Order: sequence, then C-alpha cells, then structure tokens
Amino acid sequence: MTDDAKPRSGYVLVVARNGTDRTAIEQALQTAGLEVAAATEAEVLVANDLMPPTLVVLDDNSSKEERLSSLRRLQAHPAMQGIPIVLLAFDGDIDSYSGAITKGAAAYLVKPVPTTELIDVARKLSGWIGMTECTEKRRRVRRPLIMRVDVDVRSTRAKISGHLMDVSGGGCRLELVAGIDPGENIRVILHGYDASTYVALGAEVRWHRESSPGIHVIGARFTGTTALLAGKLLGFVSGGMT
Repeated sequence: MTDDAKPRSGYVLVVARNGTDRTAIEQALQTAGLEVAAATEAEVLVANDLMPPTLVVLDDNSSKEERLSSLRRLQAHPAMQGIPIVLLAFDGDIDSYSGAITKGAAAYLVKPVPTTELIDVARKLSGWIGMTECTEKRRRVRRPLIMRVDVDVRSTRAKISGHLMDVSGGGCRLELVAGIDPGENIRVILHGYDASTYVALGAEVRWHRESSPGIHVIGARFTGTTALLAGKLLGFVSGGMT
C-alpha cells in the first residue's frame, strides 16, 4: 500500500449482499461513530479506485469453502492488503472458526451477532493500524486477531480472562481484566467462538500497562516450541503469513 493510499481512520467497508442484514450492520457501526460504506464482493473486486478502509466486515452466509475463497480474494485486493477483516457467518463449529482464523480473518463472529459485540470488535480493529504504528514491513509479520483467551499465571496459579489483540510469529499482545508483572511465565489458552480449543501457548510477559481503568494490555513473547506451534495455528510462516 502506497503512502498516498493510506487507510482513512475510522472508515469501515461492509462487504455483503444487499438486504436487511447489511443494513443492520451498517446502522450498528454508524451508531459507534464509524464512517461506513457498503458494497457487494463483485463491486469491490472490480473497483480500481477503492478508498482503503481501516476495517472490512465480510458478511457471508455461504459454505465454509466459499467464505474462505471470498476472504482470500478480498485479502488480495490492493486496497485491502494488511487491513483487518472480520468474518460474520452462521456456522459456529470449531472447524469454521479455526479455518477462518488460520486463513487470516482478524475475528470470526457467529450470527446473529449482538450489536454490542460487533461494535466492540469493530472499534478495536478499526484503530489497529494506527494504534500499533505499523510500518508496511511490520504488518507483514504481525496480524490483528481478536480471540477470547484465558491466561494462566504459573507462579500464582491465577486464571485471568481477556482477549488476544494481535499476534506475530514471536509473541502476542493481550487485553486482560487484571495485570501481570513482566517476567512472569504464562499459558495463553485459546477459545473458539463459544468453547475452548484446548490449545495452550507458553509465553513470558515482557511488558504491562493499564490502558484504562480495569483494562490491562500485556505484551508477551512465546517460549520454547510455542512459536512454531503458534505459527501453524495462526497462519504464519517464516517471513510473513500464509
């Protein structure tokens, strides 16, 4: 993406067929104060002068295979390379969830999606590029990913709930309800849409800050063989993403 085609802050593109679902998504995002445009996938793919969004919401009710094909086509569009894409679908099984995450979706939400959940995810992801101050090189090796987690602190045996915010082949950033001191060893237990994946990633806390009252952001580096495991689970290969 060139400097003269940078994403416009707070601009969300909804990609969906015309209908009541698309209208409801647009209205929900607009109530959150976001600038929203909508188009079908066919319209997006033929557009040569598309304004780069800071977030794409793909509402796709087709089969798992067709959804992933749509995801790949949007990811390949010049205006959307490195832009977070949220996938909305009716399928809540773990294969659909993990398939979308592995192929690069920044979040997978099962319909009907509560308006508050959609707004929360959209707000977090629409500011991801500016928040991380990503250079284009860094975007190729780090990806936004909203995923529910439980974090086990090994020294205290405390369990803290929260969300994965973004991840690279070497580590991740977490948003938790309580802080964890740097140097602590933790296990990050990944959840699917409504159940644990039973996958735990070992990591060491590198830094911690309280972004707002009761919201703690944690930076952690994967330890041992976890970096390799995380790469396979989350769609990374050496030098970038699959």
